[in-house]
Amino acid sequence: MKNIFLVSLLLCAHSFVLGQHVKNVDSVKTKIYIIGVVHSENKFRNSDSLLNILKDIKPHLILSETDTLSGYFKSDYLLVEPPKWYKIARKLKLGRKMPPEMDLLYKYRELNSSVLIYPFDMLIENRKQYVKNIQYKENLWVTSLNLASNKNELPDSIVSTHKNYIGFNNWFYDICQTGYFLINRRVATDSIRQMMKLENEYFPKLFNSVQHLSEYKKWYTDDDAFWKLRNDVMAKNIIRFADTYNAKTVVVFTGLLHKYILTDLLNSYNTEQKYELMEYFEK
Repeated sequence: MKNIFLVSLLLCAHSFVLGQHVKNVDSVKTKIYIIGVVHSENKFRNSDSLLNILKDIKPHLILSETDTLSGYFKSDYLLVEPPKWYKIARKLKLGRKMPPEMDLLYKYRELNSSVLIYPFDMLIENRKQYVKNIQYKENLWVTSLNLASNKNELPDSIVSTHKNYIGFNNWFYDICQTGYFLINRRVATDSIRQMMKLENEYFPKLFNSVQHLSEYKKWYTDDDAFWKLRNDVMAKNIIRFADTYNAKTVVVFTGLLHKYILTDLLNSYNTEQKYELMEYFEK
């Protein structure tokens, strides 16, 4: 656009056309699409569904919720080549599959070799074990909380809050069984934000009200601090990659629980109004 305008100026010499405006390329806001995912597939959620989204958006940059220690990316951030056995297994629909949002990266790169693909998560040593540890601790917590509720150990003052918390969690489980359209609606993101707000207010009350649940206080405090740090790193990495490569259209694939907080953080960092957060399923 700049070059065309420059040529027209040289040809016209002293002429000037009123009302002709040329938008500076640098003034165009970077469009960022955050697509919340569940790290497993079902008949509603799979890499083909995500592939259709990318075909429509045609991003310059794709960011994946993982890091260079995950095995999917090299230390220089380049996507590794999948092993031959995986390519054969994928064609024959055999064997354990990658998470759909990872499988997608290879599929889309075959269609568009020029697209930039990078990991944007915080570095996490031994990610698989980290996830297992989280799941183990959360399962212990849920079991203990359910036991306390079944034994009527919760004080009357928080029983209604507990019901709201259970209601939110049941809703979240149900919506995670659906497709990308439903889990990415703005109303779903807002509901998850409310669910997490309720959790952050409710759990400290539990620790103070039920003695044997207080043993989880340190775990929760440490986990919450790490969660906030991780999301902050993720949000800043999104901005860093977008700025470094001057990408005008960015697609971010991240776990559904991250979407609301990344949205909030990116909005708070967008003081110069350089970025425009887009809701793909709301257009």
